Amino acid sequence: MSAEQSFRLGYSTITWGPTPDLDKVFGTIADAGWEGVEFISVAMDWLGTPKRLRGLLDQHQLPPVCLFGNVSLGDDADQLLERQRRIIEYASELGAPHYCFLGGSRTALRLPNDDEFKRLAEQAETLIDYAEPLGVVVSYHAHPRCTVESEEEQDKLLSYTERLKICMDVSVAAFMQEDAVAQIRKYGDRIGYAHMKDWTNGKFCPMGQGTAGLDFRAIREAFEEIGYTGWIMGEMSSYADYDADESCRANMEFLRSVGY
Repeated sequence: MSAEQSFRLGYSTITWGPTPDLDKVFGTIADAGWEGVEFISVAMDWLGTPKRLRGLLDQHQLPPVCLFGNVSLGDDADQLLERQRRIIEYASELGAPHYCFLGGSRTALRLPNDDEFKRLAEQAETLIDYAEPLGVVVSYHAHPRCTVESEEEQDKLLSYTERLKICMDVSVAAFMQEDAVAQIRKYGDRIGYAHMKDWTNGKFCPMGQGTAGLDFRAIREAFEEIGYTGWIMGEMSSYADYDADESCRANMEFLRSVGY
C-alpha cells in the first residue's frame, strides 16, 4: 500500500477452484503482497470450522475479508435465502466484515421487470436485517447473466433498498461497456468493497494485459478521490486461461507498477 493510499488490497480464492490446498493458497497470496482473502466458490464443508480457517489465515497474517453467496428468484428462493444466513453466520464467526451475493439467474429473451427488482431488494433487506447484528455488511454484485447486469439495472435495484451496498467490479463495468471510473465516483459510499481484474477476448486475464481499456491508474485515483477506505480484491476467474499462482503474483506486480 502506498503512503497516499487509504484502501487495502486483498485477493480472491476463486482462481484455485472449489477444493484448493488452502495453506498453499494463503501462502501464495501473502507472498505476493496481498493483505487479505475473499472466499468465492469454496464450500464451507471444505473450509472447515471458522476456528480452523482463522488459524490457517493467522499463520499467514491474512485477515478474512468476504464470503460470497447467491440468491434466487425462482421456486428455491426461500431455501437459498436460508443458506445465505448460514454463510453470514460463518462470516461473522470467522471475523470477515463482508458478505456479498449475486443473482438471481437472468431470464432468457427479456429484460428484468420491476417485480423482480423489488423481490431482489426484499431479499437484500432480509439479509441485511440478519447480518447487521452480526457485524457483517451486505453487498450486491452486478454480474453478466444475473438479474442485475448493467449500471442502469443496478440503479433500479438500489432505488428499492437504501441500505444495500455494492461490490464495485471494474472489469464487469468494462465488460458491459460502461465507465468504471465514473461509477466509482458515482456510487461513493454505496461501495461496500470492490473487485479488480482485467479481460480480453471474452475471458479474464492478468491486470494490464486486457483489451477492455481499463485505466488502473485512473481507477486508483478515483478511489483515492472519494476517500475510499475499504477493501479492493484482486481476482482471476477460474475459467481464465492462466495459472492461479502465476496470475496472483502478476496481478500484484502490475498494480505496484501503476502506483498501488
